[in-house]
Amino acid sequence: MFKKYFWPISAVSFLLGLFLVHYFAVTKLLSSFFYFVLFLIFFFITIKFKKNIFLILFFIFLAIWRYLLIFPENNLGRIENYYGQDFSLIGKVISEPELKDNKQKIKLKIISGQDDLGNSFKLEGKILLTTQAYPLYVSGDLLELSGDWLEPGVIEDFDYGLYLRRYGITAVSYYPSIRKIKSGQEPLGIKKVFFIINNFRKRIAQQFDFSLSLDSASILKAMLLGDKSSLNSDLIEKFSRSGLSHIIAISGLHISLLSSLFLNFLLFVGLSRKKAFYFSILFLIFYLILIGAPASACRASLMGFLSFLAIYMGRVGNLSNVLFFAGISLLLFNPLLVFGDLGFQLSFLAVLGIIYLYPIIKEILSLKIFKKIRINEAVLDILSITISVQLIAGPILISSFKQFSLIAPLSNLLVVWLLPLIISLSIIAIFLSFVFSFLGQLIYLLVDVIIKYIILINNIVNKIPGSFININSWSIYLSIIYYLLLIYLIKNWRK
Repeated sequence: MFKKYFWPISAVSFLLGLFLVHYFAVTKLLSSFFYFVLFLIFFFITIKFKKNIFLILFFIFLAIWRYLLIFPENNLGRIENYYGQDFSLIGKVISEPELKDNKQKIKLKIISGQDDLGNSFKLEGKILLTTQAYPLYVSGDLLELSGDWLEPGVIEDFDYGLYLRRYGITAVSYYPSIRKIKSGQEPLGIKKVFFIINNFRKRIAQQFDFSLSLDSASILKAMLLGDKSSLNSDLIEKFSRSGLSHIIAISGLHISLLSSLFLNFLLFVGLSRKKAFYFSILFLIFYLILIGAPASACRASLMGFLSFLAIYMGRVGNLSNVLFFAGISLLLFNPLLVFGDLGFQLSFLAVLGIIYLYPIIKEILSLKIFKKIRINEAVLDILSITISVQLIAGPILISSFKQFSLIAPLSNLLVVWLLPLIISLSIIAIFLSFVFSFLGQLIYLLVDVIIKYIILINNIVNKIPGSFININSWSIYLSIIYYLLLIYLIKNWRK
């Protein structure tokens, strides 16, 4: 029992610890060092006795300790201690600014603060600046700023502060006075690699803008590069209502398709399985850097790496164990992902739905609903997977968007089969455009037609009466009850 359910028990226990410390303040009354000692004690007890109860306590205390490390007990010298104050500071731009709606958002790492007399004092932290679109700043720029440094709050039931803290950002400022002290220099060493990859990303985005219509380019940038900055809010809303939001996000499906295409290409050109494995891992790392390493893509890439490793070693891995291991690894790195990253939440739930719900839903559809109707196996798979994901992700979708799509199975049936074609053609077009521009443009023309078809289907299903329902009130307790009931039903069905 201990070995068989090690990873599921570990993952659930770790999640339980995070929920206890996040939602119940009593666990925050003690210092992080206290929980560090407790998790060490239960670590050695677990190794010695190998009992599930000790394993549960070990991961609960590990989760509480890791969560508390994010919130320093001593804020002296940090920007959190200066909320609402007006003073100057010097900081460095740490990523490429996001340009949208005639304004740019800049992530800044604080180097020092400055008082009214111009004297520097110790100040640490990260700030998100919102300022005019121009002049446009770049990563590495050294800036002197003067303005109000505010605590990110809750905006229309959305915890903006928690959302930003997952990136280490604990303060915001709107339209501060900015003076550039020094322009960013071309990076060296490993930073040079990131710089080159980021420039390659920009060139691909420029290709999309030049070769495709406005909406098609914005969708393809979101689909392949994880860049949603050019998507308009109306389009995003329609994709949400039709149940096609996963198309305009980097998901496990996209990573799986890209990895499979790359691996099969390497095997096709004659590389040995061993060499193809190594190159596939490098490709996953490269692609993660290219898209900015969102949590959902990290989960999919980590699972892809472990799957490649299982193939390489000639062992068939347990998919659920791989998922739980990936989850614990990412949450150890950043515990706030489970609370502040919607992509991370939906990505994990989608895979859980495919593992545990998909076989049940497929059996119900084939035996109960389509018993007397001959239906294509691929169609049955798409319907089963869509319903499984909708069922398991329902509470998250409702609490985040205040609505639930009822038309998702139909819209996915009409659209999702096109994703491999779009991704394959887009990759071919990207590389052809660098060598044979004319051929690249022809393929982009076909990609544009396919994406316009997706937009057309999205618009049509949105006009169907009752395609979605609005649910304005939903609590964490309803989610807990829902998932406990779902676990009970799955367990009894499997019996």
